[in-house]
Amino acid sequence: MKGLIDVPLPLIKTPALAEVRRQLMAEFSYAANVVDFVLSDLVGRPTVAFRPLLMVGPPGSGKTRFAQRLQQLLGVGMWRTDSSGADGAAFSGTDRRWATAQPCHPLLAIARARHANVMILLDELDKAATGRDHGRLFDCLLGFLEIDSARQYPDPALQTPVDLRHVCYVATANFIDNLPSPLLDRFRKIDFPKPTEADLLALIPAVITDILRDQGMDRRWIEGLSPSETSAIAHHWRGGSVRRLRRLLEIVLRQREVNASRH
Repeated sequence: MKGLIDVPLPLIKTPALAEVRRQLMAEFSYAANVVDFVLSDLVGRPTVAFRPLLMVGPPGSGKTRFAQRLQQLLGVGMWRTDSSGADGAAFSGTDRRWATAQPCHPLLAIARARHANVMILLDELDKAATGRDHGRLFDCLLGFLEIDSARQYPDPALQTPVDLRHVCYVATANFIDNLPSPLLDRFRKIDFPKPTEADLLALIPAVITDILRDQGMDRRWIEGLSPSETSAIAHHWRGGSVRRLRRLLEIVLRQREVNASRH
């Protein structure tokens, strides 16, 4: 944390939103309303900043992937929290009196990215634990989502107020029935649709790019799908889960490797 104390950190400037929109629409044409809803909050802002966002939609619809692509196109760092395994004590920081003392997650995200307007992804917020033994994630988030309290957050590990007002929050959820109303009131909520079979041709290149990136390979090393491969994918995927589409594409790419090794 030495590089953060009493040091003015930079803010990432807002990129050309027209280009961000073009790329998001190319990959998420089925979620055009979401694209415009999210980017509308960035219009006129010199640096990347938007109000807490909650995307609600069925499993596998691409919410998490959308958040990751948004972060990449905006050029900000991201810290991902799996809400199902997070508790309030860990996210909000641990007191320095304990051997496991650790600053709050937003401050750790800033320290890693070296700029102040990082993005925190709260994945599957509806699956956060409801027990109070270690503090509920639901409750601790309230102080981070309000600018007035975030600008002087009392970090328990550093035992000093820290300025977290520039941190951007994106949450995903399948349902919101179990989310407390005080928490919901602090988010801008948007419904995230699931893709249909009409979106297949737009999704295939983007999903293949994700697969290759995870495998450490460059997109230029792979040819596009042949008509027969595309037809096979279309036969087994009629819309719905992008996660399932990815599994099908991984099978096709593995089969290519098998055929190549035979020849």
